[in-house]
Amino acid sequence: MTVVAESNERAEVVQKPEQLPPSARANKVVAAKLLQRPYTGLFVLLLAMVISAIYGGFQSGFPTSWVPNVTTWFNSVANWITIHQNTAPFFVHFLTPIGNWLGNSVNAVTDLLNWLSWPGVIALFAGTAVLAGKWRVAIFVVIAMFYFGLIGLWSASMSTLALMSVAVLISVVLGVPLGIAAAASRVVEEAIRPILDLMQMLPAYAYLVPIVLLFGIGNSGGIIATVIYAIAPVIRLTMLGIHSVPYETVEAGKSFGSNKWQLLRKVQLPMALKPIVLGINQVIMMALSVVVIASLVGTGGLGDPILQALNIVDVGDALTAGVAIVFMAMILDRIVSAVAENVGRNVSTKGQRQLISPRNLRIAVGALVIIAIALGNVVGGGGSFPAGLSLSLSAPVNSFLSFLQSHLYHFSSIPVIGGTSNLSSFTTLEILNPLTRIIGDFPWWLAVFGTGVIGYLIAGWRRAVLVSIGVTAIGLLGMWTDASVTLSQVLVALVLCVVIGIPLGIAAYWWPPLEKVLRPILDVLQTMPAFVYLIPVVLFFSVGNMAGVTASFVYALAPAVRLTNLGLRQIKVDMIEAGNSFGATRFQMLRKVELPAARPTIVLAINQTIMLVLAEVIVAGLVGAGGLGYDVVVGLGRDEFGLGLSAGLAIVVLGIVFDRLTQGRPAGRRS
Repeated sequence: MTVVAESNERAEVVQKPEQLPPSARANKVVAAKLLQRPYTGLFVLLLAMVISAIYGGFQSGFPTSWVPNVTTWFNSVANWITIHQNTAPFFVHFLTPIGNWLGNSVNAVTDLLNWLSWPGVIALFAGTAVLAGKWRVAIFVVIAMFYFGLIGLWSASMSTLALMSVAVLISVVLGVPLGIAAAASRVVEEAIRPILDLMQMLPAYAYLVPIVLLFGIGNSGGIIATVIYAIAPVIRLTMLGIHSVPYETVEAGKSFGSNKWQLLRKVQLPMALKPIVLGINQVIMMALSVVVIASLVGTGGLGDPILQALNIVDVGDALTAGVAIVFMAMILDRIVSAVAENVGRNVSTKGQRQLISPRNLRIAVGALVIIAIALGNVVGGGGSFPAGLSLSLSAPVNSFLSFLQSHLYHFSSIPVIGGTSNLSSFTTLEILNPLTRIIGDFPWWLAVFGTGVIGYLIAGWRRAVLVSIGVTAIGLLGMWTDASVTLSQVLVALVLCVVIGIPLGIAAYWWPPLEKVLRPILDVLQTMPAFVYLIPVVLFFSVGNMAGVTASFVYALAPAVRLTNLGLRQIKVDMIEAGNSFGATRFQMLRKVELPAARPTIVLAINQTIMLVLAEVIVAGLVGAGGLGYDVVVGLGRDEFGLGLSAGLAIVVLGIVFDRLTQGRPAGRRS
């Protein structure tokens, strides 16, 4: 008689094959061997493809008889919300108080800025940069804020600053703890990842209608739209920063008896500060990039003059206000970065000669701010910039763009390419249209199971099932044909971003002066509203697919460059020194040491590029590129809520499928 003392040992003994009947034992062994074979699942998927081909045939597209009437259901939901918005308890006791609090917060910040007066606001921001030790940033702050006033947009700039301050603060307060929780718990990470994908990929233009339905017109709707669009980067980069803390460092902290909170506060967060600051930077950039879209729901600010200028096709006025948005993003970014560099810094200044001590500097800056506030409220006009000081840039900008168009659009002396019209025609006729036909002519079962096979080879059954369901959902939403148009545009824009962005990130890593040159350019590309550069893009490439691809490329290039550079700069010094000690050349170091070590960050760069390209398909729709973006624009423009939301959801599903097929294995399964 055998006595088994432990439950796990009992289970192991019971499951031994030799204790089973011969037939059952043989079946169990065969099943175990089949499951261990890596291509068994691939065989099952291929078998499903063959069966689907027999029953479904090779006709292209998705069966229209399978498509339910989703748009009608969405329209009925919108009608119900409109009817019950003032009576349903969920609206009266939950959503309405939140909306009122957000609106009051923006009004309070606006009142504070007006009380500070324009000289006081300039002195406060410049003084903060000085206290952080960044005199050049302080000089830039003064110049940029004077620009707001000289172009006659001081009040609009302060309205945008108030709105963005509240939105960015909410994004950071919510995003950093969520990133920490996701880094600490795999369950939380898996739970919030599809939500982050949804928030980043659902075009802001698409969810403006449900936001207006729920919160009405005004600042509250603009803040919520901005937070939804901008919060994801700080969550992702906080999670990435904590994951990037060396394992040895964490173990050393544990060996000294640190608990989880002490380990987080004293080890992980300080070492993850750079990615977190970059996340805040991305929040600022992305928040300000949707200023124009937020103005569509009545937030005012710098978005209004841009929309007014675009209505009369005045690129000069639109660009003037767009530059103001870029300057505001750069001000907030530089000040946040400067303050973050000084957090936790403990540099002894004993024995060093200084023109002014830190204590006296703080007193001087405080006194200067108080004097500026007093003078601004007494003799400076308070919150209004003096009307006598003005500057107009519209006429020269319009003249310059007309000159460029006349010399580039049909310019035939450029070798091979010719003018931008030839480039646009070639890309559309020879690349985009054939690619769209190839994708659109795929039988539904081939697309579904084909993506499933790729997902299985990358990460197993779960990934295969997820991407297969996603492709099927696009067909069930009735967006199969339009999704093929959008997918072709996304593929071309993504290839351009990766082929140009990753080498630029590597070059910026090798040559720091290039990084300094690229930084303001990337700020402009990422923060300049797409509505501003939409008209120049149309002037150079005409209306159509190429204009949409170009606008998406311009907007999505910055994360590819920034995150590639960040990943390479985070490589541990001992790894680089080990490679150098073996006599590796610069390219050998890059290929065999640096790029493999920076792979997680570069993969995240590709992920963010996909998200931003998909977020900009609405721009492609605005310039007649067709696809899902056009459906969103037409659906919402005609007050067809169902069509717009169906197309928006198809964009989200397409992005999730694309993301999962490029992200590789989950972290827990990588060797």
